[in-house]
Amino acid sequence: MKKVMAMALSVMTAAAMLTGCGDNDSSSAADSAANGGGAAQSQAESTADGNSAADSTEDSSAADTELKAPVNDGPIDPKNGCTENMLIRSVLREGDTSRLAAKLKLAKEDPEQVINVTFLGDSITAGSITNVSSNQYVNQVKDWMEENISYYVNVTNAGIGATDSYLGVHRAQRDVLDINSDIIFIEFINDQDTDFYKTTMDSLVRKCLNAENMPAVILVEMTLENGSCPQNVHSQIAEAYDLPVISYHDAMQPELDAGNLKWSDISPDDTHPNDDGHVMLGQMIINFIENVNNNLDSAGEPKALDVESPTGDKYANAKICDKSTNDVTVTDEGTFTEESSPWNFKDGWATKSGGSITFEMEFKNLGALYYKRVDGTGAQAAIKIDGESAGMLDGDFTGGWGDYAANTEIYTSEETAKHTVTVEVLDGDAKNFEILGWLVS
Repeated sequence: MKKVMAMALSVMTAAAMLTGCGDNDSSSAADSAANGGGAAQSQAESTADGNSAADSTEDSSAADTELKAPVNDGPIDPKNGCTENMLIRSVLREGDTSRLAAKLKLAKEDPEQVINVTFLGDSITAGSITNVSSNQYVNQVKDWMEENISYYVNVTNAGIGATDSYLGVHRAQRDVLDINSDIIFIEFINDQDTDFYKTTMDSLVRKCLNAENMPAVILVEMTLENGSCPQNVHSQIAEAYDLPVISYHDAMQPELDAGNLKWSDISPDDTHPNDDGHVMLGQMIINFIENVNNNLDSAGEPKALDVESPTGDKYANAKICDKSTNDVTVTDEGTFTEESSPWNFKDGWATKSGGSITFEMEFKNLGALYYKRVDGTGAQAAIKIDGESAGMLDGDFTGGWGDYAANTEIYTSEETAKHTVTVEVLDGDAKNFEILGWLVS
């Protein structure tokens, strides 16, 4: 039976903004503290299908009763990097390292073999807030691998601010698998501790593990200032597939709780690590890779995925449909004749004068990727599927930290079928609205 997802706009959207990640493009000093406010929208704006933030599983911010390594016996200067016990705690799960070991071994045995390493994540991965690009954790890992593994390590930063694993599973093919990634790090602090994000992370991990070149997949778990994070549900997926998990949360939070570190020492806002925090995160990941590298022969032989999906693999065939793909037909372009704004979602449909646009698509589940604007010109738009209301999308983000690409699931069903989807801008002073793409599975 089909389900049309209701979307709350004002209060829930504002609440979601408080716990998100920042800008959606740059990883330079221009990614200032203003980027710190934008949360991913897919759950904040969805209340149906049992997927709302209220359907939370165990609270991941609860203090651990037993630590893998004790806290420091005094203050820690983050400029000196991680302590040994922090590095020990950062390895939440060692998991099956056979795929990672195989990729490292191949790179070392064949110096001309290119190994593709991709970091898929949000604005933390993109490097927001850092002042020096070489301090970003992705670049820390890149530099170490080039020096210690192979000069032909090709690192791709696929971090986009204010995104989550719901968008991640839909852009994985385009941003990760199409570039033949051999080692994949996944980081999404914007996820929540809910069944919805357990499902999206499950499908994302399966999509990556099922790739023909058998890539290694490692989860990276961050933390917010209040100690909350989606580590609980992510760890359930990691356990199902025996994945390694690197936990910045478990390394840092006990020291913060003990007063050995101040949050302001490692972050200027409630989310993003500063340069010192990024360097420490880089050390945690490098420490893990180095340990695997030192024990290549004991890691075993990698094998194809043979584990059933713990959530049913709802988003198995997830993809982004836009003007660049051949799987969406515009039956009535209407007023949506403008080019879409973001460089990383440039093939969408936009209007500056209101109006409507109608599509024909085939899907089981559908989400909208759309643009939110801070200049007061972002409009609201009503969505109809086969003539039935599917809710509204709000393109207004007046007073926010910056324009960004938001996403939300609007429809889910048990079977794939062709549908007509109409987007109509509501009457009002604001006229700008942009559909950047459709999230189809």
